[in-house]
Amino acid sequence: MSSVVFNPMSSHQLRAEELQSDLIRKMTPGKRLSTAMALYQTAWEIKKSGLRAQHPDWTDEAVAARARRVFVTGYAGD
Repeated sequence: MSSVVFNPMSSHQLRAEELQSDLIRKMTPGKRLSTAMALYQTAWEIKKSGLRAQHPDWTDEAVAARARRVFVTGYAGD
């Protein structure tokens, strides 16, 4: 029998989500786009840093290729 874990957000988390949603709604479309692009670039850099830490012997090209595969396919396995 499987069990379902219910983990409701705390009132602080809910309030933070509301504030974030309000800030995003108030942004211009251009600002939302530039923010999304900056977040994507940050995620890309974090992924490459993690890959470099896991595989210090990999070339920059190998790191970039694996990061690209992860972002395109969602598959991070070997």
